[in-house]
Amino acid sequence: DRESFMDVPRLVVLVILLLILFASPDTQSPSPSQQRELYYQVTQERYALDLLNTSSYGDLNPAANKWVNETGLRKYDGYAWDILPNVQERARQQRGLLVEAWRRSNQDKQVGTTSDDTVPTNATLPGIPFYHNVTGIVHGRWVRSSLEDGIRHPILNLTALVPRMVYTTDRYTRNMTGSEGGMLIRFDERQSRTIQFEDTSVREITAELTLEDDHSSGNVWQITLHGVHYPQDGSIILTTTGPRFAGIFALPYFALSSKSFTLARKLLTQTLDIAIKPQERASETNALSPWSSSPESPSDLLMPTPSCEYLLYMQQHPIKAGLSEIEMLEAELRDPTGRRDMKSLPLQMSAVVFSPDCGFVLESKGPPDYAQQYGLHLQGPKLETYLQSSRRAILALGSVICGQIFLLLRQMREASTPSTKSRISLYTIGMLTMGDGFISFSIFIISLFLNAAFLPLVATAFLAFFSAGFLGMKFWTDIWTVQRPERQRNERRRQQEGHNAANNASQALSMPVQDTTISLAGADTLPLPVTAPRSGTSTVPRIDLSTALSTASEGPQNSVPGDQSTNPPTVVESPRENAQINTARLELSSIYARFYFVLVIILLFTLHSTTWPSLFRTVYVRALSVSYLSFLTPQIYRNIIRNCRKALQWRFLIGQSMLRSLPFAYFYLYRDNVLFVEADSNWMIVLVGWLWFQMCILISQELFGPRFLVPQTCSRFIPAAYDYHPILREEDEESGGSMPIGFTQAGTSAPDATMATSASSRGLGSRKEDDLRKDKKTFDCAICMQGLEVSIVPRDAESQGMSNSTPALGVGVKDWIFGRRAYMVTPCRHIFHSVCLESWMRYRLQCPICRDDLPPL
Repeated sequence: DRESFMDVPRLVVLVILLLILFASPDTQSPSPSQQRELYYQVTQERYALDLLNTSSYGDLNPAANKWVNETGLRKYDGYAWDILPNVQERARQQRGLLVEAWRRSNQDKQVGTTSDDTVPTNATLPGIPFYHNVTGIVHGRWVRSSLEDGIRHPILNLTALVPRMVYTTDRYTRNMTGSEGGMLIRFDERQSRTIQFEDTSVREITAELTLEDDHSSGNVWQITLHGVHYPQDGSIILTTTGPRFAGIFALPYFALSSKSFTLARKLLTQTLDIAIKPQERASETNALSPWSSSPESPSDLLMPTPSCEYLLYMQQHPIKAGLSEIEMLEAELRDPTGRRDMKSLPLQMSAVVFSPDCGFVLESKGPPDYAQQYGLHLQGPKLETYLQSSRRAILALGSVICGQIFLLLRQMREASTPSTKSRISLYTIGMLTMGDGFISFSIFIISLFLNAAFLPLVATAFLAFFSAGFLGMKFWTDIWTVQRPERQRNERRRQQEGHNAANNASQALSMPVQDTTISLAGADTLPLPVTAPRSGTSTVPRIDLSTALSTASEGPQNSVPGDQSTNPPTVVESPRENAQINTARLELSSIYARFYFVLVIILLFTLHSTTWPSLFRTVYVRALSVSYLSFLTPQIYRNIIRNCRKALQWRFLIGQSMLRSLPFAYFYLYRDNVLFVEADSNWMIVLVGWLWFQMCILISQELFGPRFLVPQTCSRFIPAAYDYHPILREEDEESGGSMPIGFTQAGTSAPDATMATSASSRGLGSRKEDDLRKDKKTFDCAICMQGLEVSIVPRDAESQGMSNSTPALGVGVKDWIFGRRAYMVTPCRHIFHSVCLESWMRYRLQCPICRDDLPPL
C-alpha cells in the first residue's frame, strides 16, 4: 500500500511534465526547406498583389474569354468558371428580392416610391437597416442549386497546377456529394480594418464554415475563409486560399459591381501588404500560410491532400428596426451599459456556395424556393448575445446539478442503514453517476473551445464531477458493499445447482443398465434413489433464506444480559478474513476502473458520432438519451426480485426525474439553444412519456405490491418472497389461517375474551371487547401502542354469498387496494402499523415482540 501511495505523486509529476511539454509553444526558426518554400510563396503573393493593383473590373470574364494570370484563374487550369456569371446573378437576385420585400413592407416610410417601383439587382440603398458588425453565428440547411444542371465536371491536372507540391492522394476532401445538409458559419469582425469610400465602406471579415453532408459518412468539414463585408449593402464575399487557388488575392474579381470591385481592391492592397511583411521577415514559422483554409493544419504542408476550394456570396436580411436603433443596439452590445430596453435581434442571411474546382453550387434553404416551415435560410445570434445566452445556460445547468446534489445527499442520509441500502438498485445509482460523469467530461471538453465562458464552464464541470466522482461513487460503493453477501450467495447457489446437475448426470451415466422388467416380488429390492437419505448419514439442514439474508445484511444483533460486561472482546482477524478483505478491496478497485473505462468509451463514441451521417448520429443520440432516462427501470426490477417497496424517497425520484429532463427540454424545445440542436417537440414528448411511465410503475408497485404486474406464468422465474400485507381471513385455529396470533377465534364470549386478554398479557396482541363486527378487527400495535383497525374476511363469507376471489373477498375494493397497505403482518404472525414496522426495519430485521428474524422489505 505504501508503494502504491508513493507512485501517485510520481504519476502526477509525469502528467504535469507532459502537459508542459505539449503546451509549450514551438519557437524554433524555419528549416531551410521551409525558408525556400516561404521565399517562393512570398514571391507569388507579391506578384498577385502587383497584378491586383493594375487590374480593373471585368478582367475575369470567361464568357468573353478574358482570364487572369493567377493560379486557378487561367483558362487551361480547367476550373468551372463558366457558371460564375450565373452564380453572381443568383446572388444579385437574392439581394434584390430582400430589398424589394423590405421596401414593400415600408412603403409608407419611403418618399417618392410606389408599389410599381422596381429595385435593380445591383442597387445600393444606404437606408436599409443592416448590422454593420456581423460578428456572430448563423446556422441552417443547405440544398443543391439548380445552377448545377448541365455543369461540366472539372478535370484537373494537379501536377500542372502545383508542380512544387506532391499530393498523397487524388481524392478531394471537403467535397459535398449529398443533396442536403447542415451549415454553420461563425463570423469574426472584432479586429478588422475598414476603408471608407464616398458614401460606402468595406471592411475585412473572417469566417469559419462548417458543412455537413447528411448522405455521406464522415463528411463534416470545417473551413476557414477570408473576405470583405459591405456594411451599407449587407453583402459579404468570402473565399478560401490555397496552393491551387489565389483566393483572397483574386477576391475583387468576384465582386458583383464595379463599385464593389474598387472598394475590395483598395482594402486588400493595404491589408495584404501588411500581412506579407511578417513572411518576408521569416520571424515565425506559422507565417508560412496566414490565409490557410484548414484550421487543423495551418501550414498545409504536412501530408498535403487536394481539397475543394470555396467561394461564398452572403447577403444579410434587413433588420426589423430603424437605423438609429441598430446603431444604439450595436453600441450597447459592444460596450454594455445595462440598458434593459435594448433587445438584441438575430442575424439572418442567405448564402450561395460555389466550388470552382469541384464544380458544385449550394444554396441556403428558405423562401421563396422553400416554405418557411422547411427552412429560413441562415439564422443565429450576435456573438455578444450568444455569450450571454451561454452564461445563462451554464448557470441554469449548474443550478440543476446543485439540485441533484441536494437530493442525493438527502437520499444518502435516508439510506444510512444496511436494511435500506439493500433495497436500492445498484444499477440505478450507477446510471445516475455515469450520467453526471459524462456531463462533467463533456462540459470540460466544450470549455477548451469556448474561451469567453471558460470559468463558468469549468465550475459547472467541477460540480458535475463532484456529484459523480465523490458523492455518487461513495453511495454506489456503499450499496455494493451491503449487497456483496447477497451476490456471493446467489453465485454459490448457481454454482451448487450446476454442480448438482453435473453430478446427477454423471451418476446417471455411470449406473449399470438394469433389466427394466421387474417382478412384483422383486419390487422391494430396488436400490434407493440417489437423493434419498441413507442410514448412517446426516441430512443437510434446511436453511431459511430470509433469515440468512437479514443476518448477512444486518450482522449479528445479540442481546447482552444486564449482569454481563458490555466491553467487546478483542477480535483477532484470521488469515481467511484478511483474504476476504483484500478480495473486497480488489473488487472495489476494479469497479472504479471499469466505471471510468466505460465512461471514456461512451465519451469517445459520442465524439466520433459527430462524423457519422445525420441518420446514424440521430439514432445514437436518441438511444443514449433513452438509456440515460431509464435509470428507474433497474429499481423496478429489483423491487420485483426482492419484493420490496420504498427503496428510494419519492422526493428523490420525482426531483431527479424532473431535473434530469430539464436539459433535454432546453435542447429539444428551445430552437435558439447554445449547441444549435434542432428542436423536436415530438421526441421530447416521447422522452417525458417514457420517464413518467417508469414513475407510474413505481407508484403502482407502492399501491398494489411490487409484483402485481408479474404474470402467474412468470412467477416461477423469480425467487419466493414473503408478503407483509396479506388478506386476513377469519379461519379455524386448526387450519393455521392468516390471522395474527391470539386472534384466530372471535371474541364473542367470555372464554374467548379471557383467551384474548391472556394473549395480550403475553405481548402477542389484544382485541377490543366492544369490537363485535365480523368484517373488522381492532388490534394493538406493539410499537406505537395505538389501535389498528383492519378488514378481515369472515369465516362464513362463502355462506353469505361473498366470492372468495380477489378483490371481492368480502372486504371491499377500497379496503382490498388501500387497506392492506395500512398494516403489516410478520411471519411470526404479529401485526403492526406499516409506518411503524417499516421505520423499525430500517434499523433491525427482527420482530419487535418475539425477536424472530424478519425477511427484508
